[in-house]
Amino acid sequence: MAGDGTVFGIDLGTTFSCLARVSPAGEAEIVPLLDGSLTLPSVVLFVGTDDYITGETARQLARSRPDDVCSLVKRRMGDGDWRFAPGGTSPGTAWSAPAVSGLILSALVSDAELTGGEPVRDVVITVPAYFGDEERRATVLAGEYAGLNVIDVINEPTAAALSYGFARFEVGNRRTLAGPSAADEEVALVYDLGGGTFDVTIVELADRRVSVVAIDGDHQLGGADWDEKLVLHLADAFAAAHPELPDLLDDGASAQALALAAEQGRRELTDAATTTVRVEHAGAELDVEVTRAELERLTSGLLDRTVILTHAAIDAARARGVRGVDRVLLVGGASRMPAVAQRLAEEFNVPVELNDPDLAVARGAALYGEKKALERLVVNDLVTRGQLADGAGVDAADPADLDAACRRLAEALGLPPARVRRTVEVQVVNVISRGFGVLALDRFGEHGAVFLVHRNDRLPVIVKRPFGTVRDDQDTVTVYVVEQAGGTESRRIEDNKIIASAEITDIPPGYPAGTEIEITFRMGFDGILEVTARHEGLADRALTVRVETSAALSQADVAREREQVARARRSRDASRFSKPGDSGPGKGPGPGFRRGGLGGPPTGWT
Repeated sequence: MAGDGTVFGIDLGTTFSCLARVSPAGEAEIVPLLDGSLTLPSVVLFVGTDDYITGETARQLARSRPDDVCSLVKRRMGDGDWRFAPGGTSPGTAWSAPAVSGLILSALVSDAELTGGEPVRDVVITVPAYFGDEERRATVLAGEYAGLNVIDVINEPTAAALSYGFARFEVGNRRTLAGPSAADEEVALVYDLGGGTFDVTIVELADRRVSVVAIDGDHQLGGADWDEKLVLHLADAFAAAHPELPDLLDDGASAQALALAAEQGRRELTDAATTTVRVEHAGAELDVEVTRAELERLTSGLLDRTVILTHAAIDAARARGVRGVDRVLLVGGASRMPAVAQRLAEEFNVPVELNDPDLAVARGAALYGEKKALERLVVNDLVTRGQLADGAGVDAADPADLDAACRRLAEALGLPPARVRRTVEVQVVNVISRGFGVLALDRFGEHGAVFLVHRNDRLPVIVKRPFGTVRDDQDTVTVYVVEQAGGTESRRIEDNKIIASAEITDIPPGYPAGTEIEITFRMGFDGILEVTARHEGLADRALTVRVETSAALSQADVAREREQVARARRSRDASRFSKPGDSGPGKGPGPGFRRGGLGGPPTGWT
């Protein structure tokens, strides 16, 4: 689609972001930035109260302004207490994760509008499959801060599978696959190792259907952790060569420079068996040779962790009747490391495909965006003509009516009818990333979590469950909504996260203990939860539990941050803000690397 009806796909990545659209020819394409690159580093450098720089320039200036650079902010999405306070701004100036992400989105959209020649308003933004309710809401808020209309959020592995699956769905363009024929159902394992997050998703692909069966992952695990292991190794080598100098990692400028060098070194080892990384600190320098085998040894525990999570996802899929996996699709820039494909091939003995891992997610999001736009128009046409009930989906339409509606829409938009019909008919079935429930008393009088929806349940879902009051004449009922925090469901309160609470008040007297309270959970394809509660004695008054989570900002905070993001000015003149004199020792802490193990926060975390 072209013009005002375009729904763009955005991969808001931990380390890189990009934007895609569907071309008039029906191909999902990345919209380039002004400098010709296809991805924007997800880095923001704050200069003064209202000025900022994004992208590669911000990454490079991190060497001289370590206290002003925020990166890997995606790992803080959903953390309502976190704020980034740039060192060079006025006291009290701080940015939440959605606000920083809003600046990244604004920069990405600004470039895309200039190079793509059309406004960017309606978008689908991707999120890690293992993101919970709070993180998804924070992502939507980031889009709103950037002035975008977020049509939907879609899991990154699902988007990648959709990009892959659309090639199979092309009319007259069915390709031959190893294993099952293209007309048969195929089970793909999407292994998504990005810069800061890891997801694994089991997907069934059949004619015009992409069905997510099971997901697992860790949104605190990604390529940045490989970089951190290499940083610590290089810092140790430098310390051994220069024991008289202070610790490199205690100096912000030196640590930032080393982080960039380590990342570049890791990327070089994707194609080369050996590379040399220059370490500079306090006027001294050291060239350290690093081999691919050495990097793989240093990071073997990280790769093991992804394999454990992958097995868990496969086990969950098998419990739901999936026979096995036919192929592995590698997604995310860090999946380019040769050790990843080699290990997965050995572990699962199926073909492992690496095809545009950096861009597949955004392309899939754009395809899904076009599907949403065309589907809405077709449904409206059918409802207007009385051929479809209000609220029903295209799958409920008579095939002949659906075909006629697709032809009418294709003619109006100047698109091939087959393309419209194919896009509208593609079904995307997603699953819940974590279990959700409420706190309730058991028969021993102990509070515990009771789950109404469970991880890997299919979306959308509506579940109703009765509970009871605990005493006679109870005039108030408090509903606590919880989200599964660990890998398995647990009744223990400490193993879950309370994400919302609300009260049913002014209940009249006369109702005995055990009076029914009906709780309803609704969750759409976007994975965002809605909860209602109804007391038997107040049948005409349902309580909506507004899931303003512990991570949610107040309305006043949202209004203030919306204004803060709108006021911020993006600068492209980096020379105004470089501070070459800041490269010496004692200029502030490093980017959070910690000797003796993984766990230090990345650049810009406070």
